[in-house]
Amino acid sequence: MEKAVLIDSIPVTGSKGENFALYLPREYESDEESFVVFIFDPAARGAIGIKPFIPAADKYNLILVCSNNSKNGPFENNLQITDRLFNHIFSNLRIAEYGIYTAGFSGGSRLAVTIAVLTNLIQGVIGCGAAFSGSNSHFPSMESSFSYAGLVGDRDMNYREMQRAGRWLNTMKIENEIFIYDDHHRWPPAEQLLKAFGWLELQAYKKGIKPIDNTIVKDGFKELYEEARELEKKGNISQAIMEYERITRNFSSYYNTDSLEVKISDLKKSKLYRKATKNFKQLARLEDTLSLKFSKRYHKEVALGKSRDDFKWWNKQLNKLDANYINSSNESMQKMGQRLRYQLFALTIESFDGYIRNKNEVKAIYAAQLLEVQDRKNPFYHFRLASGFAKLGLSEKVLYHTELALIYGWDSSRFLKNSKDFESIRKNPKFIKVLERFPN
Repeated sequence: MEKAVLIDSIPVTGSKGENFALYLPREYESDEESFVVFIFDPAARGAIGIKPFIPAADKYNLILVCSNNSKNGPFENNLQITDRLFNHIFSNLRIAEYGIYTAGFSGGSRLAVTIAVLTNLIQGVIGCGAAFSGSNSHFPSMESSFSYAGLVGDRDMNYREMQRAGRWLNTMKIENEIFIYDDHHRWPPAEQLLKAFGWLELQAYKKGIKPIDNTIVKDGFKELYEEARELEKKGNISQAIMEYERITRNFSSYYNTDSLEVKISDLKKSKLYRKATKNFKQLARLEDTLSLKFSKRYHKEVALGKSRDDFKWWNKQLNKLDANYINSSNESMQKMGQRLRYQLFALTIESFDGYIRNKNEVKAIYAAQLLEVQDRKNPFYHFRLASGFAKLGLSEKVLYHTELALIYGWDSSRFLKNSKDFESIRKNPKFIKVLERFPN
């Protein structure tokens, strides 16, 4: 197979139509044992899952594998898909026993950790935009032996979740680093993944899995130190301290970091740091309070299958969220508001998908109504709702959301490309007529 080329749709041996995307690094040698990263995208997009990892793959000589079938949904099904994929890779490529990593974004991140916990064969996990599965049996424990690199944007709905995950991993004595950067809920940019793999490389040296590469150690130290100094110059003292502490944690066995520890101590005495720490704690408490408030209300109403006041409470809360936080002049407030907005969207749409799978029409309709309250003019929302209701055969709901999706700018060809989702209504004259009104 060709090196440094992203190959999509390679069949999985022994499966029924399953396939995966593959990338072999530039320095790959078929007769040598290689390290591999199994990547999980929440929408089963193999090529999209692999692309941001390519620079790290070439730098650290990693094979990249991403399933085109594993996606958000029941864990049992995904674990079976993963088992077949692992068997195929281990049967066809020479993989080092201690060179197996898992990585994922959002629901794929939860799957990556779950695989590491259940198999105890994974060397490192790269969790992006989400932490652990909701099942206690999938949580890392003191018996877990993998290292964990978590990446999350500070506008990501799971920002607070990832911070709590770091504390849990510390309690379980699991080596971990949480990398926070300015972004929302999506795959991290390549430069952030390079940082994460740089840390995992240090872990491999520490465990004796790889011989120490002094150039990588030197460059890694320099990059982190320059980043921390730049943050300090800009007055971002809290983030600078986080990066300085990351250096002392990971490079003290290579360099004398006594002077850095003195710097950290001095910075923590500053009024700017004390004020920032106080503000962070207050904002964290507020965010957790609002998050719990929205979650409780949602679960109470969805259990009833209806809003108790025709969604007036939700309209009021969302207006307050926009006015007090998202439109605030304070950037930290803005980011918190954005996280809460997206968190509510994710709760609603993921629940909706589950109700569709379980054929719970009443709860699915409630979730759809709440999604409209959040943003009636969002064409993606309406497309997702039309797709879900098509699976239940609710033609009037499908027509309603299809028309709104198209009115607000959705490309009508997307409905045709997803013809499998719309199988129940594809030949319906009313559906055809709606699509014809909005040509590409």
